[in-house]
Amino acid sequence: MCGLFAVAGILGSAGGIERVCVVLLAVVLSAATIIVGSLLIGYRRHTQRAVLTALTMPAICLAIIISVAATHWPLRLTYALSRDAFDAVAQRVRTGEHITTPVRVGLFRIRSAELSHHGIVCLWMHPHPGGSTGFVQCRRDYVPFNLWSIVRLDDRWQFIAED
Repeated sequence: MCGLFAVAGILGSAGGIERVCVVLLAVVLSAATIIVGSLLIGYRRHTQRAVLTALTMPAICLAIIISVAATHWPLRLTYALSRDAFDAVAQRVRTGEHITTPVRVGLFRIRSAELSHHGIVCLWMHPHPGGSTGFVQCRRDYVPFNLWSIVRLDDRWQFIAED
């Protein structure tokens, strides 16, 4: 059961939910892991069986959930596997080619592709007039958007959620 909580955290991050949501999801999943782990330990003690085995799996799952919230490594991994596709679509956007959306770019589903008024390629997973979420091709030190959250992926791509 605890393993499912860890998998949910990994899939949430890998799927491109924004950083604050990943942290909130990690809090909920951590609490669920602690509750389930405590119940399992109580059951093992009640039936007079070894408790150490009941501690191991929740501890590993908790470590995974915390690592996802702290580093966003599933998003970084899926991005790294998709980087060539991102660069190819960005080049098409820069040349003025119309990108029919939604489109699969690597492991991600992009719902809007545009060149911002700053000349930055934006590949939005969740476009919204109040603030979009997705990938932008710009330097780490220059992200000219009204940011709610940012995950700096490398020197050329950032994952942002606008406010």
